[in-house]
Amino acid sequence: MIMKFKRKQELDLLVTEVIDSFKDYSFDLSSNQGSAVQYLLKHKHEYVRTLDDIVDFSSDKVNKRVLEVGAFFGVVSISLAKLGFEVYSLDQPKAMSLTHQKKLMDYGITTRSADLQTYVMPFEDNFFDCIIMCEVLEHLNFNPLPLIKEINRIGTQGSLFYLSLPNIAKYSNRLRLLRGQSLYFPVEGFFRQLEVDSTDHGQPHWREYTTKEIQKLLEPMGYDIKDQYYFCTLDYRENLTPKNRVTKLVFNLFPSLKENQTTLAVQQQKSDKVFYIPEAWNRIYEKQVI
Repeated sequence: MIMKFKRKQELDLLVTEVIDSFKDYSFDLSSNQGSAVQYLLKHKHEYVRTLDDIVDFSSDKVNKRVLEVGAFFGVVSISLAKLGFEVYSLDQPKAMSLTHQKKLMDYGITTRSADLQTYVMPFEDNFFDCIIMCEVLEHLNFNPLPLIKEINRIGTQGSLFYLSLPNIAKYSNRLRLLRGQSLYFPVEGFFRQLEVDSTDHGQPHWREYTTKEIQKLLEPMGYDIKDQYYFCTLDYRENLTPKNRVTKLVFNLFPSLKENQTTLAVQQQKSDKVFYIPEAWNRIYEKQVI
């Protein structure tokens, strides 16, 4: 326990150092996100938690070749590279055309771009020991199963598929349903995105999942669920208000009410699923069988 606490402290310092390297970075996320550093500091606890999980899983592994899908700024990728991992980062072409692609390459990280909706990743079979996909699945507005099969293809047997995303069964969503409100991206948001001066270009959450649904997605695709857990911002805050203390107590008693979830899935076998993708789903190929 002491060793794990010390490791988390070291990882926290490492992530802080990586985030600090973005202090002169001028990329404007959107009008409501602030600077790059402000955005990254807000999510620092998530980066530390992910790194701790990956380091723990890889501690007894000989090979440490890692792919981060949806790397964007690449804080996790850069941190893993500084820890001695062989790191590959993949994102959509628009994201990888931004100036921070060079920053990733400066750390020896191999960068690739791909449209995930094509269900094709530019890597060989059995190439990665760990594949990380944090805060990506919920943004996909297409059937994710062929993409999961592709992730299964490029991972080695025994590789880790590390998946982190929001928990649709979180407490605030349950309250919204009781009030008769929708859980989905607000209709008003579609209008805001298309205004002339809009800086809101983010992809909304098209589909969030429960932990049981993640199991139903991954287990038939050749994965064994090693661990699943919930987390939220209150787990990492200090000096909580009385209201937040009560909320944290409730969350500790009922973790499934927390905001986010993480799944660690180990590949047991290659998927033998065959998927037919209709042309209407995928314009790039007239007919495609995966």
